Parts: sequence; C-alpha cells; structure tokens
Amino acid sequence: MSEEKNQQLTILVVEDNPGDLFLLEEFLRGTDLDIHEVKHVVSLREARDTLVGQKIDLVFLDLSLPDSFGLDSYTGIQDYTQRIPVILLTGLSDTKLALQALVMGAQDYLVKGEFDEQLLSRAIRYSLERMRNLLYLRESEGRYRELFNNNPMPMFVFDAATFKFLEANGAAVQHYGYSHDEFLHMTLADVRLEGSLNQLQQEMAQMGLNGDGEQKGLRRHVKKNGDLIFVDGAWHRINYKDRPAILVLANDVTERIRLENELNEQRMSKQRQITEAVIVAQEKERTEIGKELHDNVNQILGASNLYINTAMTDEDGRQELLERSTELVSRAINEIRKISKSLITPGLREIGLIESIEDIIDDMKVVAHDLVIELDLQNISEEQIEDRRKLALFRMVQEQLTNIVKHAKATRVLIRLSIEGPDIVLTVTDNGVGFDASRHRKGVGITNIISRAEIFNGNVDIQSVLGDGTTLSVSLPLGE
Repeated sequence: MSEEKNQQLTILVVEDNPGDLFLLEEFLRGTDLDIHEVKHVVSLREARDTLVGQKIDLVFLDLSLPDSFGLDSYTGIQDYTQRIPVILLTGLSDTKLALQALVMGAQDYLVKGEFDEQLLSRAIRYSLERMRNLLYLRESEGRYRELFNNNPMPMFVFDAATFKFLEANGAAVQHYGYSHDEFLHMTLADVRLEGSLNQLQQEMAQMGLNGDGEQKGLRRHVKKNGDLIFVDGAWHRINYKDRPAILVLANDVTERIRLENELNEQRMSKQRQITEAVIVAQEKERTEIGKELHDNVNQILGASNLYINTAMTDEDGRQELLERSTELVSRAINEIRKISKSLITPGLREIGLIESIEDIIDDMKVVAHDLVIELDLQNISEEQIEDRRKLALFRMVQEQLTNIVKHAKATRVLIRLSIEGPDIVLTVTDNGVGFDASRHRKGVGITNIISRAEIFNGNVDIQSVLGDGTTLSVSLPLGE
C-alpha cells in the first residue's frame, strides 16, 4: 500500500453533474493520497479522447451521461482502460448495473452521497492494487502461454474428468499431424494406443494418490497418418479456465529406442561372433591335437610297441630293440610335452610376458629352422601391464607366429612390443608372401586376435601387400 501512497495520481472524472463533481473533488482533497491533477469531462466521447491523448492513472465514471447510459457507459471506455482502474459512480437505483460492470472488469463502485474521504481513499487504493494484480496475472498468463505455445516439445492440456483436449501447442500440431481444431474435438484416448477410458480413469485415480505431478513412463501413441511412436510423458495437475485439468509433456523417444535396439542388436551380433570364434578355435585346437596325436605321437608309440614285441622273441637283437624303443618313448614324451605347452596357459606371473614370448620364439625356431625371429622391446615395464592383458598379448603373438609359419613362407619376423602413452602396442611384421587385404577373408586366427582385442576395447589393424609381407598392429589400453 505504501507504493500507492507515494504515487502521484492523475485522475479523470467523467461526470456531468456539477454538484456531484464538487463533492468528489472535495473528498479527494481530504484524502492522504498524493493527487497530481484531477481532469474533468462530461461525456463519453470526451473521456475517450482524454484517455487516448493523456496519461491517466484512475477513472471515476458516472453511468448516466449525456451520450451514454448504464452499462453502455462502461463498455464505451472499456477498450481504453485495459490498464487503468475504473471506479463507477452510481445512484442507489444503479447498484445492480454496477455489480454487472464489476463482473465485466471494473475495479469498484461508489454510491453517490454514501461515501466520505476514508471510504474514497480505500476504494482508490484497492482499485489500484486490484489493477496491479490483474496486470501481473495477465503478464504471467501471457508468459506461460508463450512458453506453452513455443515449446519445442509437444504439450497438451486435457480435462481431468472427460480426457477431452482443451489445448494443444504448435509442436503437438506439427508432430501428430492433427490441426488445433481437430485436437479440441478429440480425447487422450484417441492418440493413446492403449488408451481406453477405463485405463485412463485408473491412471487418473492413481495420480490423485501420488500428488499433483507424475512421470507416466513410456506409452505408445498414434499419429494422424497412422505412425506409431513411443512417448515418454509427464502429467501435471493444473487449473485451466477454472476446471481441473492435466498438462502433458509428450517427449517422442521413438528414435532413441530404435537406436538403442540397434545398438543392442550390434552387441548381440558381436557377442555371437566372439562366441563363434571361440567355438571354432576350440574345434581347431581339438582337430590339431587329434592330428598330432594320431599322425605323430601314435605312430611313434606304435613303432615303440613293435620294437618291444620283437625284443620279447629276439634274444640276439633285444638290447638294440629296447634302446630304440626307449628313444621312441622319449620322443613321444617330448611331443606330448610340446602339445601340452601350447595348450596350457603360461605362468606369466612366474616367468613374465617377455620370457613367455621368448619361449614361443624358441619353439617356433625348432619347427621352422630357416625362420629368423627378432624381438624388439621399447619402453616396456611389465609392472604396468595387468595379467589378463599379458595373457591376451601372449596368445596374439602365439596365434600370429603360427599363422606365419603355416601360410606366410617368410624368412624374417620382427615382433615389437612398446608402451605408447596410455596404450600398449604390439606389431608383428613378416616378409612373407602377403595377401590382398581388400579381398582377404579373415581366418580363425585373425578373428581370435580381434576378439581378444575387443575385450579390452582395443584396436587391430592389418596391412598386407601381395609379395611384400604382412604387418599386424594391436593397440590395447593399459587401464580398465
């Protein structure tokens, strides 16, 4: 109220009776209000001209004027006083008209001859305050309506009892394909795929128990063209034009769900590839073991068995036969030991990654006598590499050397192991026959290497040229 007390007021009095005007001006001077000026006109036409051309803070309006009478007097200046409070001056017989004018937007009324300075001052203060509150509400409503209409997310307002749409913003119209008028003739059940009225009523009842706002979760909606979309909606209770209503924010997450499904499918496909690679590798190992046992160890033991059987009946050659048999058994033991060594996980914790790789190199040199294998270590500290990565690197070197011996026809191999920034990098380069990388299908060995690298979010790169060898590069992050 202190704001009105300090405000200098310019008041317009629309009154054609000089006596009533004199009393009003006397009472105004008797108030404690800071009145800058009181302007006076006697007709509705003059009132409109004054309101257009001058700054007026408050209007006193007599309902009986030479050019207007009753409610027409108020409606005649209503468009000019949207931001100016109006106090009606009435006789006792006009109070019903005054009340109607209040409903239409006037701030207050005074009955002529029935008020004094105190009542007049209070009416002015209250009228100014009411207009200030009204303007604030209008501005707030305008801001909220702008937020609603210009929001990029589809938004609706529907009746809490009937589920009939009361409002829809531009984003909803554009996204769903219905016009604004079409929305206003529809209910929420018309866009909800699982939108029976009974189900909606149950959700509304549940919402009443949970408070005035609730995230509704995923629902399937249907557009005007029949497209189905997934909507992550949120409901909020509001009052819309004096009726209980629900404000809905409808976030279309169809694309997000599609991308998530594609990502899950890719993960499942990758997992199937890894599983398939493991199964193929296991079958390959079993085949190799069976071949080695049948073609090598079994033949050696068969020959040893033949020598022993012969020695049992040949006394003259018994000593030599037993010696040959003993030699063959030793060879068989060594062959079995070699097979076991290739299958059993090396004791990396005990002997370390570097020594384990050197053991592989020694084994390969026994198999391929003409193959020169070099090991180049750069900035390597085994303490920085955890055991699972050591095992993966060991198996990659073992796999690639086996590939080279079997297929590359190489004479030189360079194995380089280095720590570069946050990664450990393995490269295996040979001078073998190479292959056309653009047409070559990855074999089981390469597939196994790639699968092992992917476990650690690593990268595998293969560069090869026909007749000019192959380079395998593997990069694994050191951290988890």
